[in-house]
Amino acid sequence: MFIIFVFLVLGILQLLMRWLLLDKEDRKARITDTMGESYYYRGGALFVIVIIGIAIVSFFGIFEKITIQGMYLVSLILVLIFRGFLEWKYLRETKQHQMTLILLGILILFSLFFFSLK
Repeated sequence: MFIIFVFLVLGILQLLMRWLLLDKEDRKARITDTMGESYYYRGGALFVIVIIGIAIVSFFGIFEKITIQGMYLVSLILVLIFRGFLEWKYLRETKQHQMTLILLGILILFSLFFFSLK
């Protein structure tokens, strides 16, 4: 349940920051419109495979619930690092990579808070 809350909060924060921090032209810029399109899709496919793998592992009950949630958080952190790198490399003139790094920092703080409570 905590992971769904984290995804929801990060999604809302991303929409708010995109609306507040980016210019209208920068909001329309996408990685898929650059030379990094194939890397972006490959990374997305790899993320989906990892999420499906974690879901299968959690279905069979191999690990405890806290370990599964940690796997989801670590995979999300890695995806944000990858996305931030691609935005920095291919959309450097926009502020999208800065927005992704802010989301990454918030997610890391959530993760530290979550694991310190358990």
